Amino acid sequence: MDLSKLIGTALLGITLSLLFKKDKPEISMFIGLITGVGIFLASLHKLSFIIDSVVSLSNKININTLYLSTIIKVVGISYLIEFAIQICKDAGEGAIASKLEFAGKVMILTMSFPIMLSILETIINIIP
Repeated sequence: MDLSKLIGTALLGITLSLLFKKDKPEISMFIGLITGVGIFLASLHKLSFIIDSVVSLSNKININTLYLSTIIKVVGISYLIEFAIQICKDAGEGAIASKLEFAGKVMILTMSFPIMLSILETIINIIP
């Protein structure tokens, strides 16, 4: 989906949401949620090209695929968590959003910890 279709989808979602907001706020929120999920899923399609390109490049320069897959997963988690946080905020649930943000940070730290250990081991081995 190209940029103009994404913008059109967003404007349509906003318009429909505003039409229902006064009389049926639950439908308005549902329209916003569906619009956001649709835009998110359309954007995911574009990410596959980037991931394939990075994997191809890493194979050419012999980077350990464990590190590369971890980095891709961390970026994916950060995007998904941010999307979920925004949904919570749109629904008026700021408290849940802040807890979700904390959980996302913990997950990212946990996933990236082996890479940090590897970097520290490399530094220790370099220093006499």
